[in-house]
Amino acid sequence: MPGGPFVSYDHDHLTNESTPSKIKEALLKLLIEKDIRHITSKEIAELANVSRGALYFYYEDKFDIFEEIVQEQKEGLQKAIFDSLNGFDQINLEEMKLKVLPSLSYVATQIPFFLNMMDRNKMPYINFHAFFFEVFNREIMLTPMKENVSDTLKDMYVHYRALYTYAIILFWFKEGMEPSPEKISQRYWDLVSQKRYYWMFGVPILPDEREDRIDRRVIRTRQALQEAMVQLIIEKKDYSAVTISDITRRSDVRRATFYDHYSSKADLLKAITHEFCADIITILTIEESSGNVTIKQAEAMLVRLFAYLSEHTSIVHFISGNYGIPDPIPEILNRLSDFYLKQKIDIHAGKKMYAYYVSGLLVGLILYRLHEGKVYTSQFLAQEFIQFLDLKKYKINLL
Repeated sequence: MPGGPFVSYDHDHLTNESTPSKIKEALLKLLIEKDIRHITSKEIAELANVSRGALYFYYEDKFDIFEEIVQEQKEGLQKAIFDSLNGFDQINLEEMKLKVLPSLSYVATQIPFFLNMMDRNKMPYINFHAFFFEVFNREIMLTPMKENVSDTLKDMYVHYRALYTYAIILFWFKEGMEPSPEKISQRYWDLVSQKRYYWMFGVPILPDEREDRIDRRVIRTRQALQEAMVQLIIEKKDYSAVTISDITRRSDVRRATFYDHYSSKADLLKAITHEFCADIITILTIEESSGNVTIKQAEAMLVRLFAYLSEHTSIVHFISGNYGIPDPIPEILNRLSDFYLKQKIDIHAGKKMYAYYVSGLLVGLILYRLHEGKVYTSQFLAQEFIQFLDLKKYKINLL
């Protein structure tokens, strides 16, 4: 698309259909090492072996290039899923006929984009919950095959599908991408065909002895800094606009004291994420085996979880907003999965996949509660979610 500063251009580049592709590929390569704010148009053009004039003929600026990359990835994933499910009228998780998860198969062909962008501490940040949610909410709908399925369950499923996809891809990356997409898919289908509502709960794990010995004054100082940062992000609606000076003034803590506890603003944000995960784990911790949890007990714990979300503003409240924070979901999944990995449970598909899957399931529920699900009572939503976990068959709707 025309735009950008006036620069003379080479007409040969404008007739070459591969020019936009070369420009996008060059930007992706540069993003592996750099924050987009530190990448220049000159660098992109040189790496793509095109003139700056050719670059500005197609794009207004580097952000325009990146937006097109993201949109193409969404459309590519949608098409891959559509093509793989075309010809099926339903999916039975207990009798799976597909050889590979369509989303995983597509990601395997687009490693540079997904590997670099899904767990990222440099700008630009992509909200991958929103990314996958849009993919699964537009082109291909899987509707639970059960009479009188509520709209709540249907909406909940889109969040669930977005987050389990996110979690499984991160799990695959963490495994070094050594198991093939086909093998990961077979393990995944084996896992979800056996899913149980009590998988979300676990017995206490041994606390870190160093945490137990922390002075109460240190705890109060850290809480003050964390609360100050959350308040400032809400007020400024822009993570990058919040400075360490802002945080120390709001918390009434000296700047030197800030650095006694955190090395940077990013380090403080990570601590806020860990604190949120610790709170969630406390709510879902039980004293006996998770297999002994009754449906009533499970519903009561979910009600407590929803009450916590209503009473505390934390990192998850920023996930779907335009606050410009690095996507916290990978760190949340890593933290929650550590809790589930330490549970004594026999999972045929493997405990690591189980841990990531359940963590994704839980984050999907939390995000649904904070958005579409906030109009429902906690009790109703808890009951609906427990029912949802029993669903094993889905009707395919190709839109």
